[in-house]
Amino acid sequence: MTTTPKPRLNICVTCRASKDAGNTAENDPARDRDGKVLFEALSAQIATQTNAPSFEIVPVECLSNCSSGCSVALNGAGKWGYVYGNLSLKDHAGDILKLAEAYATSETGLVAWRERPETVRRNVIARIPPIGG
Repeated sequence: MTTTPKPRLNICVTCRASKDAGNTAENDPARDRDGKVLFEALSAQIATQTNAPSFEIVPVECLSNCSSGCSVALNGAGKWGYVYGNLSLKDHAGDILKLAEAYATSETGLVAWRERPETVRRNVIARIPPIGG
């Protein structure tokens, strides 16, 4: 029996936050990448939750959305995929996890506009159709 893998919240760990997301020290090599900080913070938040999420959180190298970093992507078997950008730990962390959970529990990956957390609704960069759909 084959099991379908959990949908994924992919977080670009090489991203620097865009200036729109409050980045003021984008070229400081001593500072951790904003995407890495976001991934670590969200992973730590998930680890403290009583119930396991319906999705995996995965670090990825470069989502090629550098002018709109920090970026995350949502994808799952048979689901529409999404790329979100201009995200920050300070402004979006909790809502990224809420969005990922809503995405994971949806049948097609299409989360109604009003069901998306308000702080991330307008941060969609791309929507990708599922293979075979």
